[in-house]
Amino acid sequence: MLRKNFRLIGFIQAFIDVLLTFLAFLSAYYVRFYSDTLLTFIPASYGIPPLSDYVNIRFIAAIAILWPVIFRINRMYKTKRGLPVFDLVLSVISSVTISTTFLLVLTFFMRSVKGETTVTYSRALILTFWILDIFYILLFRLIIYAISRHLRKKGYNQRHILIAGAGELGQLFLNKIHQNPELGLRVVGFVDDDLEKQWTTIDDVSVLGTIDDVPELIRKHGIEQVYTALPLSAHRRIYHLLSQIQNECIDIKLIPDILQYITLRAGFQNMDGVPIINLTETPLSGSSLIIKRVMDLFLATLFLILFSPLMILIALMVKFTSPGPVLYRQKRMGMDLKSFDIYKFRSMVMNSDGENGTGWTIPNDPRITRVGRILRTVNLDELPQLFNVLKGDMSLVGPRPEQPAFVEEFRARYPRYMIRHKVKSGMTGWAQVNGYRGDTSIKKRLEYDMYYIENWSLALDMKILIRTIFKPHKHLIRPESDLL
Repeated sequence: MLRKNFRLIGFIQAFIDVLLTFLAFLSAYYVRFYSDTLLTFIPASYGIPPLSDYVNIRFIAAIAILWPVIFRINRMYKTKRGLPVFDLVLSVISSVTISTTFLLVLTFFMRSVKGETTVTYSRALILTFWILDIFYILLFRLIIYAISRHLRKKGYNQRHILIAGAGELGQLFLNKIHQNPELGLRVVGFVDDDLEKQWTTIDDVSVLGTIDDVPELIRKHGIEQVYTALPLSAHRRIYHLLSQIQNECIDIKLIPDILQYITLRAGFQNMDGVPIINLTETPLSGSSLIIKRVMDLFLATLFLILFSPLMILIALMVKFTSPGPVLYRQKRMGMDLKSFDIYKFRSMVMNSDGENGTGWTIPNDPRITRVGRILRTVNLDELPQLFNVLKGDMSLVGPRPEQPAFVEEFRARYPRYMIRHKVKSGMTGWAQVNGYRGDTSIKKRLEYDMYYIENWSLALDMKILIRTIFKPHKHLIRPESDLL
């Protein structure tokens, strides 16, 4: 029942998003051609085209398909109770931007010919449409967001749940619920077969009985969801519990007692009726991987165009202030442990890093050139990695790549380190924008990389890129493995 409600809510959201998008386009058409704004001073090359020239069957179909598909890939229709407002804003901006970008490409194939005139979509109109669409959809989402939070604070939209198992796993889950009241989960109580726990209280939540009492408690307290948090050693009791409540009209959820083995977000797979739990599933797979690649190509090309004058200037400065090549190449380990040559502007004197290229910089390192010191301070030495992104060796956002020697060292020292190589390496990453780069804790960097891989979304990528560009961080001592 809950799943059907979620699907219905998602369908309604998608329908409203499409309606608001059409409203944004109609508003943009009026603003572009009829309102007293700056856009009216931009002459229309072929006069004011009738609305019917723009809004045709192909255009309607493009919006009706593109927006729900892109929004779904960007997880805009997932239940996200407790999502920060900033993340919601970024999610809307990135989703509308990607959808509009694809629509802009499609408009080249939607041109119509009337007489001797080719009717094309006004770029000023598309720009206005993009801005208004973000505004309308974001306003709608923020209103729903505010109403939902207000209702939950007033005690509405709460789900009454029962936790089977008052041990460590059950208490951990209860703590998570207390830390996230926006989830709207009201724990009615625990059930546990341990006699010492009977009728005790854990964080103001009572142990109401044993596993055998669950059916009665469901009816007595109006339980909507039962969360099973029993240890694997109690598999017989888990089976008994499931057999007791399988005919109840409630949602049954299992919290597996294998948290120490879960390295990424767990996912489920059905193999001919047999449920399988994937302990190392990443959101970066399938269509999401394709969308991320498309955005990498688009943004990397855009950044190369924007920064090309600066890159030419840097290349000339490096060339004429220090003998040697402009670019430095070094082997790095990327996705699936495939090695590639990473590109950087050379910032040190030639042959300064030893034969293996694994030296570490020190404060006021004499090997760094004057130009190189400036480049390192503002990370401009890494701009040539845009070519790595275009080649497909790297992504704009992801865990920073390391040299093979460091990878072998870290994989032996830090458990789960190799999970970083399940995704493409990035020019910047979640660890880097939070201050962990170079000569900093590998363990902390790994924690941030794991968070990124598990919680990846296009909105998170946009957030990292924005923080990279507009929030420069204090320069840290960095190893040559992460700079040259």
